[in-house]
Amino acid sequence: MAGGSGNAWRWWLSVGSVGLLALPLGQGEPMVAVVAATFGVIVVAAWAWGTRSGRGLGALVGTAFATVLASAFAVSQWPRSRIAAPWHDWFAVWLLIGVVCLAALIVDRIMGASKADHTVRRKSTMARARWVVAVTALSSVLLLCGCGIGLVVTDGDGSLRISVRDEEVLPLPLSLRLVSGDSCASGGSSGNCTAEFVVTAADGADRATTVTRLVGHLRNHGWPLRLERDVFSGERESGGILNWTAHRLWLYADAEPTSTLSPGTVVVYIGNF
Repeated sequence: MAGGSGNAWRWWLSVGSVGLLALPLGQGEPMVAVVAATFGVIVVAAWAWGTRSGRGLGALVGTAFATVLASAFAVSQWPRSRIAAPWHDWFAVWLLIGVVCLAALIVDRIMGASKADHTVRRKSTMARARWVVAVTALSSVLLLCGCGIGLVVTDGDGSLRISVRDEEVLPLPLSLRLVSGDSCASGGSSGNCTAEFVVTAADGADRATTVTRLVGHLRNHGWPLRLERDVFSGERESGGILNWTAHRLWLYADAEPTSTLSPGTVVVYIGNF
């Protein structure tokens, strides 16, 4: 297993795992793609070069790790008409997969040592060094990324929140025009924000007509709006694997309670609290 030909499967498995970058790259996220490729290679390569298993079992388990990583991404980023989860969602699961890989390397090492007889006790220094490097690299990356992802996804009150995106309202139909948009017009200290989109009719129609057009557009956009006490409101659940807070949208059917805007404009509010 020490020869170049014996390690060919390890090289192919390591190089093949770089393909994981295609997942976020397909979403137009080049920086996230770099993170995915780097972390994916470290997890798969750590197993490939650290395991004592032979080519058959080693390649099979390594391929399984790569497949599970890709599957976690697919499940996380398949919104199913919900609000798409951020990349932290699938990466948090990737960290757990990395922990499983680390545990597998340790178990693999212990089982391999217990099976080895005295005639095969010449366990090469190279093989031992590969295991140490693989475990050290994987442990370091898991610790670093785990601390980072913990800071990103945790809020002061323990809730997981997704920032409001323009795509939750835009693009508007030709009959409506966006006056202004603010993804966090007001908020608190725990990551909660209220976004505001100011909309008016493109043809100068009155407020009632603008509201009718806007409500129809938002319903087509996936918002289940209902009218209660002169307020249209509705919630959309977030996709992903983790338990992200739903987004709530509302707009006033009549004039805004307090506003200096022109009478024909309508404000769409979206909160993530």
